[in-house]
Amino acid sequence: MKKIFTLISMAFVAMSMNAQIWKAADFDLSTAVLSDLSEGIYGGGTEDAPDTSIPLTIKTSTITGSVEGITMTGVSTPNSLSHKDVAEGKTPTYWELKGSAGGNDALVTTDCTPQFGKYLMPMGNPGFQHWEYYETNSAGDEVFRAKDTYWTIGATAMPAKGAYWKFAATKKGSLRLAIYGNKNSDPTYIVDESTKQPLAPSTVNVSIYYQNTGFSYGNDEGGNPLYFNVGTMAEDYVLQHTNGVTENRPVLGYIDFDVEAGKTYWLFNPKSQIGLYGFYFEADGGTSIEHTKMLNDNDAELFNLSGQKVDKNYKGILIQNGKKFVNK
Repeated sequence: MKKIFTLISMAFVAMSMNAQIWKAADFDLSTAVLSDLSEGIYGGGTEDAPDTSIPLTIKTSTITGSVEGITMTGVSTPNSLSHKDVAEGKTPTYWELKGSAGGNDALVTTDCTPQFGKYLMPMGNPGFQHWEYYETNSAGDEVFRAKDTYWTIGATAMPAKGAYWKFAATKKGSLRLAIYGNKNSDPTYIVDESTKQPLAPSTVNVSIYYQNTGFSYGNDEGGNPLYFNVGTMAEDYVLQHTNGVTENRPVLGYIDFDVEAGKTYWLFNPKSQIGLYGFYFEADGGTSIEHTKMLNDNDAELFNLSGQKVDKNYKGILIQNGKKFVNK
């Protein structure tokens, strides 16, 4: 399928002298730093709870990248390997560079701004506690297990381990994150480190595409508007918005929000991993993130549930700007 973003929603105004871009495809993974992580890490317990009397140390990997005004830190903490895995000479995978410019998992299409071909995928789910234990299965074999306690809204601390991204701003401006998510029936948060609270959904813009049979990038060239989410972040923070069709499918696209100097913002999905293609930062002179089409544009194209273009006289369920409504 030819990939064209026809409803592409969010594009930056012309890149100014203040525009800065960082791409995962250009990053040297050999600069990643391994370190020990022990706080909240335990080596025993059950499925329901860790045994806090048995401390454990696991390895975590950190990468950094920066442009003027923004410093990015990425953390990857895969679960430890079982004794059997270690005996077989296996080693954990901390980062995967995935995607290709010609593939459906790349943001290299008409009107993608900026364009990104590859993304870095970290390992592990963000959590406060991590514990590892063995349990006996029905065949009498000891099976290695690993569990985490996950971050939730209202938490008074940030995740200690897992896959997450941090963006520290030294300048006020607008930040666009290009992301890939494997499973997105769970929320994806942009959290203000100073308040430990997610940014209000109304202050975060998204332009997200879903996997159907290959990714769908809009309404032309066979694209289906049911697999397109453009607008502000959903109230439940779920990127693949619940429209009855796109549950638990991979997503890719853009997340846009304004940042303040001196603040740090975290990106993570508590129960999954978020890959990062890169980011684009526009130092302030005013808000630099704009919609190429206003979300309430009444002149935007209309489609029925089969993805066919219709006019405003069509009666029934219609889709406009990626949103469904009933036209009576």
